[in-house]
Amino acid sequence: MAEVREFLKARGYPDWIIERIQASFSTVRELSMVPPRVLAESCGVDAKIAREIVRQAAEATVSLRPATEVARTPKDYLKFLVRSIDELLGGGLPRGSLVEIYGEPGIGKTQTALHLAVNALLPPEEGGLGGRVVYVDTEGGFSPDRVVAMARARGLEPEFALERISVAEVRTVEALLVALSRARDEVKAGAVLVVVDSLLSPFRQEYSGLGMLAARQQRLAAALGELGRAADLGAVCLITNHVIGRTGGLQRYSPAGGYVLGHAPDPVLLIRRSVRNRRILSVVDSSHLPPGEALFAITEAGLVDVEGLA
Repeated sequence: MAEVREFLKARGYPDWIIERIQASFSTVRELSMVPPRVLAESCGVDAKIAREIVRQAAEATVSLRPATEVARTPKDYLKFLVRSIDELLGGGLPRGSLVEIYGEPGIGKTQTALHLAVNALLPPEEGGLGGRVVYVDTEGGFSPDRVVAMARARGLEPEFALERISVAEVRTVEALLVALSRARDEVKAGAVLVVVDSLLSPFRQEYSGLGMLAARQQRLAAALGELGRAADLGAVCLITNHVIGRTGGLQRYSPAGGYVLGHAPDPVLLIRRSVRNRRILSVVDSSHLPPGEALFAITEAGLVDVEGLA
């Protein structure tokens, strides 16, 4: 935060603006990536001043580098530890990504979120990220018993796993936004995964009908902005989502949320049913992955490959 203070002070901004902004942003790079409107609203500064601050932050941080250097930059992945899925995703979920997993009710979205939450606790050499997890639960789906079972299956002490996962139970949009702001603070302190299960549930409760669509999309954009900033700090951010009621081919599996949500996550993954306890994970949208599918099963231990299962 001292970095932000010195940056703003050197450019002549008054102390009251500096105090408000440094309370929410710890680096100049983070400041350069926030939409000016969000900065103005969250910190209570004039829109013109917010635009100028973001522009100055961008001038100080944006640089051009050869694509060869970008290609050599190593990536850390949160692995599913399911061979078929990790191969489909090119190694797993990269740090700094905002990932959407959607599907019909009861398909296994929460099981997948819990599975990844436990995996994130593992050290990198075992496919995890070796850090804390923030789990924002909007539907009451978080299950300590499932965490314990999955932790034991991975050789982790159950108490260790439960202590390393911080849970926020929220039911309203405002509570969700507060939880996401605190999640970002946790990422600054070393959290490696932020889960929101599910993102749209509070919005469906509070913003129903076409007359409230604009207000809903604005608040949804604010939530996605918080998640985007947590991802920019290096966390994997995972949101679960439901499907909307369309029929005909894969359109029956279209995710809810509209254009605001549709343009934010990358990748977007769909879970749908196969036979028995089998599920299919599909890459629906991604800037870096080709379309594809992976078959897996859900067991007491979490997500597993189907090879060798009865």
